[in-house]
Order: sequence, then C-alpha cells, then structure tokens
Amino acid sequence: MTSILNGSVASMKWRRFTATLACFLGSAVFSFCLADRSAAAPPPIASPIPALSSGVVETTARARDVVNILKTFYPPVEGHVTEIGPGGQVTLDHGEDVGFYPGTMVMIYRPGPAFRDFYTGIVIGHREEKVGWVEVRSVESNSSRGIFRGTGTVRSGDGYRLPASLVRIALVPASRYADLAVMSHLTRAIGESGRFTVVDPFRVDLAMRKMGKGSLKDPAYRVALAKNLGAQGLVLVDTTLLGDQVVIDLDVDGAITGEKAFTLHTILEGVHPLSGSLTGGSLLAGASPDLHAAKLPPLSVPVRTVKIPLIPFFLGEGRLIPGTGPVTVLSDGRRIIVGTIGSNRIRTHYRESDARVPGNRHVFISVGPVIPPDKDHPGVEQVAVTNIVGGSPDSYVLDYDGKTFRRIAKHLPWYIRIVRLSDGKSRLIAQRMGVNKAFLGRIHFLRWKLDHFEKGAAVPWPKVITLLGTQPVRTGTQDAFLKIASDNHLEYYDSRGDLRFKSPIFLGGYSNHFVFGRPHALLPVQSRSVRVKGRILILTPDKDAGRPVAIVYKNIPMSSGFGNFQGFQYGQVYFYRWTGVNWVLLGELTRVKNFIRDIAIVADRKTGQPLLEVGTEPVFNFMNIQNLIVKEGSVLFFALPKEVRQALEPSGKSPALTNRPEGSRTGR
Repeated sequence: MTSILNGSVASMKWRRFTATLACFLGSAVFSFCLADRSAAAPPPIASPIPALSSGVVETTARARDVVNILKTFYPPVEGHVTEIGPGGQVTLDHGEDVGFYPGTMVMIYRPGPAFRDFYTGIVIGHREEKVGWVEVRSVESNSSRGIFRGTGTVRSGDGYRLPASLVRIALVPASRYADLAVMSHLTRAIGESGRFTVVDPFRVDLAMRKMGKGSLKDPAYRVALAKNLGAQGLVLVDTTLLGDQVVIDLDVDGAITGEKAFTLHTILEGVHPLSGSLTGGSLLAGASPDLHAAKLPPLSVPVRTVKIPLIPFFLGEGRLIPGTGPVTVLSDGRRIIVGTIGSNRIRTHYRESDARVPGNRHVFISVGPVIPPDKDHPGVEQVAVTNIVGGSPDSYVLDYDGKTFRRIAKHLPWYIRIVRLSDGKSRLIAQRMGVNKAFLGRIHFLRWKLDHFEKGAAVPWPKVITLLGTQPVRTGTQDAFLKIASDNHLEYYDSRGDLRFKSPIFLGGYSNHFVFGRPHALLPVQSRSVRVKGRILILTPDKDAGRPVAIVYKNIPMSSGFGNFQGFQYGQVYFYRWTGVNWVLLGELTRVKNFIRDIAIVADRKTGQPLLEVGTEPVFNFMNIQNLIVKEGSVLFFALPKEVRQALEPSGKSPALTNRPEGSRTGR
C-alpha cells in the first residue's frame, strides 16, 4: 500500500482518515491533492504517479472502492457559518470532527420565519432561503474554511448542511482515450450507491460542445461545466489499457473553484473495457505505444454503396410497374418513393406527394401481389403501408395504374401487412391497435371486393403471434413462426403457439420503429408512440425447403451500461438456419457501418444471385451529435456470407428468395 499526501498532515484524526481510505481501496494507490491547513489557498497539485510502463501490477481497486471514496466527500452534516472573510472566504464550525476535507461542498441557507400547524398552532418548522454553496478548501480539527458561490450574500450565523439526499455529480471523460465501458461501469456503480445521482453522459457531452473550445485542465472551464450541468462535483475519468489491465486516473474536482481535491491512480478490476491496444498490423502501428483505439469487429464490406438524400426507414422490392423488372420501394417515414438503384444513385420513378403526407407516420411497409391485375389496377404487386395519423392507424395500399401510383385503399383503421402463406399465395392481413399495447385482438384477412378491401375471416394463427415483428415460416411439414420477443431475443413457436427456441444472442431492442421521433434521438417522444420490433427475412433453399434461413439484425449500443443513454456504433446482421431440431447461427455480418434501419433481400441484376440490401443512416452517439439532424442515408448491398450461400446452394443453383413477407422471387 502506497499513499502520497500533499500538505501538512499533523493531526491523528487525519491519519485515521487516510487509513480509512486505505481500507476502502484495499491495495489501491491513491494520492490526495489537499490544501495546507495553515494557508487560505490550496497548494500545488502533486506530480502524478509514474505510469505503469514496466507492466508490473502495482495496486488494484474495484468500483465499490471508488464509490466509498466518493462518499467520504459528501458526509451528511449540519452547522453554522462563524465568520466571513475577504474574497468570498467563509469559516464553518466543523472540520475534521465530521469528516470534512478539501473538496467537500455544503449548501448555505438562511433560516426564516416559523410556520405553525393550522389546528394546534405548534411550531413545526422554519422557512428557509437558499443562499448558495461553499466548497471547503482547508480543514482544521473543529473548523474549516471554504469559498462561497451563490446568488445571495452569506452572513455569519447562516446555516449550512449537506443533506442525506442524493448528490448530483458528473462523470467527465478526461481525454478521447477514456474507455466508454469503464465509464459505464463506474456510472452504474455510483448510481446504485444510494448516495449519488449521475448526470446523463449525453448532457455532459452536449454541455462541453456548447461551451466550445476549452480545456479540462483549466479550473475556470471546470467551474463553468459544473455550473452548466448543475453538478455538485466533477469526476474526471481517464483510462490506459496495459495488456489485460485497466488503469484509471480519476480526479475529483470542486464545482466552485475547479481545483482538484483528490486523485486516484490504480488498476480497476471487475470491468471489461470496450477498447484495446493497437496491434502491429494496424494502420497506426507506428504510433506511440501509449495510443489506444476501439477494438471493433471486422468491417463488413458491401459490394455497393449508394447514398440517398433521405433516411430509408423501410425497404422493399417488387414488380410494381408492368413490363419492367423489380424496383426498390423506400419509405422516409412519411412518403413512399419508388425507384431503381444504380451504381451510385437512385433513379426515382414515383414519389408520393399526397396532401396527407406531412401527417403520415409510417410503421411498416410490405410488397406483394394481393389483387389480380385489371385495367384499373394493372400493377403486378401492391405496396401496403401501415401508417399512423394523429395517433391512430390510417393505413393505405398503393397500386400502379399504368401512369401513376394511387391509393386503391385508404383510411384503413388497422395495422396492415402483406404476407406469403404456406399455400404460396400472398394475402393482406390486418390487426387493430391496442390502448396500452401495440396490438389488440385477432388477426384478420382483408379481402378485395370490387373496389375496396373489407374485413374477412380470422387468420388461424396462435394468439401469441402479432401482426408485426413476427414471420411465418415453414419448417419441415408444419407451419411455424419466428418472433422478436419483448426481451429482444429471437423466438420460435410451433403451429400451436408453444415456444420451442429462444436465441442466446440479444438482438438489441433498438430496432424498434417509433411512430413519433427517431429511436435514438434522445428526445421526448410525443403523446403516443408505437414500438414494433425489427424485420425478419426468410431464405428458402430449392432442394430443402423445410430448412430455411432466417435473417435478423440489431444495432450495437455505444455503451450498454448507461441505462438512460442510447447511442450506437454500428449494426450487425445474423443468419440463423433451421437444422430440423433447432435454429443455429450460420453466419453474420460482424460490423455494418452506420445505424441499420431496415433490411431486404434483392436479386443481383447481373448474376441473379441474392444480395442483402441494408438501409442505414449515420450513427448517433454522444460523439456524433450532429448526426441527429442529418437527413441523408445510405443503401448498402452485401453478398451473403459463404456459409449461408453453401447452405442455400447445395446443388450450385440459385435459391428461391423470400423477400420480407411477400414470397418467392424465382427466375430473376
């Protein structure tokens, strides 16, 4: 155990205090930056403990040790101001006797008139006026001095207290190398301590961006940051990864003076960092050995990338225009766009411009043949749009009449979807919106009658299956269902609705489609939102139709430990195959650049082979706040993983395609 103390440590109480900290840390190295008891101003900060460049493990600590140290800075206490000095200096009537030391902050209040019980007239309390805060800078046995900050004027006799209620502190990354998983680990431990509430990291980053250029080394900057965050203290966190060791440098700073009150330099145990050391094969291999970068899975490289001037909330493909090949259907959340995607651009054939478009909130789109072509609606396939207007379903169906697209059905009060059933036919089905949950009641067929759709018979599906977030699939000789469950795992149900499989991989939960707002916008959603789980695609081999491949996706959080924070790094796509007994992970796209919005299976125009089409938008996290307002996206095309192609093409032939729910696309 090694400790470095700055300043005069003369009293036995202070030695007992440092021994207490040693118990908190176990074998951790810590250094205090303390004020000289005999001087009004704090002394210089001590030199940092030498870096562990030798690789020798010196000392260790756990998150609970850090929490225990922080607790000692904020002991519940009450007292009175005894003296007012120049420059905002204040003398308090307690010091080491209650655990004060430099960095402790207390609230100054002024007692007011008494108030009495209405019926008995007994004095039950006194009104108070909050005057400001005092940050303790020097401590003696029974008194202490500090610096006052507040809107009022402090006087002798004013009271002070540090109540037992939660203390608001902010964890601030001290450099760009501060590991997010380590900060998440500390945030969770501190937040669960029962003594602190931690400022949302998004607010911390936003405040620092708004303040513009500045340095955390500047006490004035730290004071301004604490004031903007409304924090009673700042905790600056930096990390260094040495092999498997996570070395943290933690500074506790006063919110009034910005001076360092405490510095901890130790190896943190019980945490798995998000970052790792650069390897020799990296592009930065010649950089300093102290430089670290994020340890990310290999980037999945698309065969083609097309940037588009909108965010592709939903994707589809279909033969909508008679006499032509399949075209891509996009939704930007409010309108439908139909076009052909080229090598680097999209050629638009149709863009929805109905007067009702500004009020639309698309929840889901699907494509497929649900009515036979005739002179009024010659389109081979239709587009079903589940839509919300004013918080209620207002869905519609689009068809191409030879000249333009038109709504052949509108104001449908249900969620709707085109799905391919086991008999090979595509049908339009519908389900009502619930009050306290997304779906209500049975799913029904919508049948075409003359010039409109009307409600038909109930779909014979188990009650556990909902309209969206599920996918009917045929495994062997029976009809079954895949579902993204409420806990964000992939589930498999048999024809009776019994659960037969649950994926071990957590699929994220950030693939929800929000009716109001973007799912990672970190903004309050409006009066009502509908969360619908992400898309499931099915690929069916020609030779073995009873062993399909299911495709699902998720987005990887920037730091999953922040329960109240949503930010993302990249997306992933998983390919599951039915073995006859269970679903096994067959392959994956380990890292898809940007935030995945939707996926589809399309046919390569040249080879006829299936491609995975992925609609994305720029990732948003607290390091890319500007992406919140970006209205540009990308459509990426990926070749299927080798393992998936081998499973689908045992005979060397192209597989049948099931794009979304709308069914096979053979012979393309």
